[in-house]
Amino acid sequence: MKPLPIVAGIDLGTTNSAIAVVIDGTLTVIPVAGQPTMPSAVGLDPAGKLIIGQAAKNQQISSPENTILSIKRHMGTAHTETLGERSYSPEEISALILGELKRAAEAHLGQPVTQAVITVPAFFNEAQRKATQTAGALAGLEVLRILNEPTAAALAYGAGDPDGDREGETMLVYDLGGGTFDVSLVCVEKGIVEVKASHGDTHLGGDDFDDALVELAAGRFAAQPGAPALPAAARRRLKGVMEQAKIRLSSDPFTNVQEDYLTEKHHLITEVARTTYEEIILTFLTKTIDCVRRALSDGGVTARQIDRIMLVGGATRTPFVHELLRASLGKVPRHEINPDLVVAMGAAIQGSALAGAPAPAILIDITAHTYSTAVLADWQLISAPLIPRGTPLPVRRAEVYYTNVDNQERVEISVHQGEAPTPEQNTLLGEFALENLTPQPSNSPIVVQFQLDLNGLLTVTGIEKLTGRSETLTIDTHGQHRLNLDAARANLAALFADDPDFDDDHGDEEEYEDDGDAADEDEDASKPSGTPPGPTGKATPAPPGLLASAKTLRQRAEALTAGGLSEKDASDIASNLEAIASAIQSRSWTTLQALTETLSDILFYLED
Repeated sequence: MKPLPIVAGIDLGTTNSAIAVVIDGTLTVIPVAGQPTMPSAVGLDPAGKLIIGQAAKNQQISSPENTILSIKRHMGTAHTETLGERSYSPEEISALILGELKRAAEAHLGQPVTQAVITVPAFFNEAQRKATQTAGALAGLEVLRILNEPTAAALAYGAGDPDGDREGETMLVYDLGGGTFDVSLVCVEKGIVEVKASHGDTHLGGDDFDDALVELAAGRFAAQPGAPALPAAARRRLKGVMEQAKIRLSSDPFTNVQEDYLTEKHHLITEVARTTYEEIILTFLTKTIDCVRRALSDGGVTARQIDRIMLVGGATRTPFVHELLRASLGKVPRHEINPDLVVAMGAAIQGSALAGAPAPAILIDITAHTYSTAVLADWQLISAPLIPRGTPLPVRRAEVYYTNVDNQERVEISVHQGEAPTPEQNTLLGEFALENLTPQPSNSPIVVQFQLDLNGLLTVTGIEKLTGRSETLTIDTHGQHRLNLDAARANLAALFADDPDFDDDHGDEEEYEDDGDAADEDEDASKPSGTPPGPTGKATPAPPGLLASAKTLRQRAEALTAGGLSEKDASDIASNLEAIASAIQSRSWTTLQALTETLSDILFYLED
């Protein structure tokens, strides 16, 4: 029997990330540098060499200008970070983290890992989900699913496992990580895991606790006679010191903090009590309890109806979290599985199911946001929701609206995310126009259709009902800061150019085709006319992961064709594969990227 492909489960965290796989029914968390989790940190060492993970985090105090932390908080935005002389988007930095996890898994397993399920907070919006998917592609991973973190945790806890004891349970998944918070209400019935409601805050987590402790320590330092204002470098030192103090307070009622020479003549020597720590984080934790109540209300469930509270995320190790949940819900939270690993484990279980293994449960996830369009009512713009918050995924909804004037030539269709009654109070995701309408009296019907897939990604279509003519918009959530994938790949390639340890595509051209279609070994000889030189003066190498992705797509295409397709579908796939081989031979990486994206779309619909 042919072995199932490996689909890794990845928890791309704010503070730490993890990767896990299921092989032959065995779930394994892959160690990275000997540890089950890897700090989500990227940097350049003093020699200008790229470092990722613990090595990067270790230099956050000595070289903060060359260290990037907590990039997840910026996903889906136009924010950039600088390393050396170049600027990088959150997607590019996240791709470096994902690439390091990928390399660790391949070294551990002794085989390529090219497919993955990547988790995101349930309350991540459209832009943040798309950015995560893009980061995976840049890392050379085909992202089969963007999975909500609480849903992944529910799988890891055994939800829906017919051999477990979860049948008929209502579970609350409380996920408090380094930078984000989520709460989801999950019901298990007859092998179906259904997310009933979700709420959260994408800028609330353990990082905020650290910052609050830094402010406490800085205040005590400033209270010393003659103490000067703390310089930025000293505050960065305090960040690492107070993070360790926070960890100690999870097990001890008091902790001593001593940091010598924060300034030239002044030290910090102080004691922090757990009760003091709890006072300064109470505001943050109260917000999480408010989200819990909102999720219960949306799901139509009372606190008494909750059978189990599951804790996820490293920040849930804080005893005060347990106390507040017990006081608010009347039930003791559970944390049988390491809260740092449970999300990656659940993602691996889902990845195994997507690879063809027996699924432990049927997942029914929901959208955490309402999606609407703007319509004119009594000459005022209002939000018309098509997909309300809490709708199970995937979903397709359509509504009919009408033109306002005779012989109207165009209608503008805008797409918004949020719960507010007016469009300007919600987040604009995108807009487009349906033009050259057929001349008709006012009240001519226009159909607007929203389609939200399992990854939470949205496609919108406008249709003139009279003629059936339509326009479709796949929401470009990056808006004005759309990421150019080719430029991003080249940007990342420059980091890898002089460091063969990170050359994860070495030999991919030969590996892609075994029948002579691979590119010539001599890069300079086969360099197309006009190709700009790479960082070392040679022909520009393939961007990281691109060739591996092309190979994986070819294998899927061949397997699908062998299983039987219509003549047209088989012909389309064959033409695409020929074009891909030609692009590789000529090293036309821009063309190859476009062709692989097209083939991925074709396979997605044919395999569905």
